[in-house]
Amino acid sequence: MLDINNISMVFNKGTVNERRALDGVSLHLDRGDFVTVIGSNGAGKSTLLNAVAGSYPVDGGSIVLDGEDITNMPEHKRAKHIGRLFQNTLMGTAPNMTIEENLGLAYGRGSRRGLRRCVSAADRKFFRERLAMLELGLEDRLNMKVGLLSGGQRQAITLLMATMITPKLLLLDEHTAALDPKTAEQVMTITRRIIAEDNITALMVTHNINGALSNGNKTLVMNGGKVLAVLEGQRRENFTPEMLIQLYGDNAAAISDRMLL
Repeated sequence: MLDINNISMVFNKGTVNERRALDGVSLHLDRGDFVTVIGSNGAGKSTLLNAVAGSYPVDGGSIVLDGEDITNMPEHKRAKHIGRLFQNTLMGTAPNMTIEENLGLAYGRGSRRGLRRCVSAADRKFFRERLAMLELGLEDRLNMKVGLLSGGQRQAITLLMATMITPKLLLLDEHTAALDPKTAEQVMTITRRIIAEDNITALMVTHNINGALSNGNKTLVMNGGKVLAVLEGQRRENFTPEMLIQLYGDNAAAISDRMLL
């Protein structure tokens, strides 16, 4: 479904600030895989997602999505097939537009008619049904401007928009990190449900090992732009914070308390 083959990326090439952000990263995802990604600061987690999304061009290797080589495909063309959420809850929605208008834009993604100028009664019914899934009471607030919603509500709307037309791949870049613990768990519960019900293939960056191991079916551990391990099956079930420290070896000092707690 997704094949990342030996990709590399260097920032500030040829300068004193040159840094290898990705160093021969390879990963295979089957359809329906939900892979969590964890690593120290500067490990390459978000850079990996940016490379897949097309935000940054890779210097080497290839990225193949559903049998199509998208390595050199522009970001806006990949967006038709890739849904994405960021840590910043202000990204992903238009604050001065209503919930209905935001959902209408997402629903028209990939349509030959481009952005829809109006929402039909059938569309509105569909939006209400999808919003009701969130269990946040937003189905009765279609005409409210998104900018008036809380961070958690906005992130839930963004998640709904990213999956309104089921994407081939969903990228989640610490999308609950800016929320308070209760709201973060609520959004994460919604995330798990949508991914499972729609059998969405997903890559999720998370900030701690417990969150990485309790979500999805595989965990990618990164450091210094490299993949240290892909955890799955019994190895993943038995993995502990102590094992993470052992995995980092001489680089264990790079592990923050946030990763372990």
